[in-house]
Amino acid sequence: MMPAEQWYEYQDSYKKYGFDMKPKKVRTVKQKKKSSVTSKDRVAMIFLTIVIGALCVSVIITTAYAASIKYNINDIIKKNEVITGEIENLTVQLNQANNIQAIEYKATTQLGMVNPDPNDFIYVTPKEKPAKDFALLLKEEAYN
Repeated sequence: MMPAEQWYEYQDSYKKYGFDMKPKKVRTVKQKKKSSVTSKDRVAMIFLTIVIGALCVSVIITTAYAASIKYNINDIIKKNEVITGEIENLTVQLNQANNIQAIEYKATTQLGMVNPDPNDFIYVTPKEKPAKDFALLLKEEAYN
């Protein structure tokens, strides 16, 4: 025969489950697992996270600064190309102005110069060297 306690439990189960007579499930008490991460480890992880964040921010700032410098360099290169073009144009104009034919044309048309006659030439020899202040002498002869 069944002991009285078992009979009492049996009757409770019968009332509860009827004919199925399913036994009660035994509940196991679950113990909370203790975290294997200590406070030292947490501090180390937080510090590491802060360091990595600071590195990421510094990389972003460095990239932005490099982009700013690159923009300035490109702007200076464009200005340099414009100035180089102007220099080339001025060099061409200078070469045209220094051309002997251009100088002779301007002298004859704008200044009214003419070619001298062979009788108008004066030959200077070292014996005919002026005494003093050659520039003053030329000036006096030109205006007198």
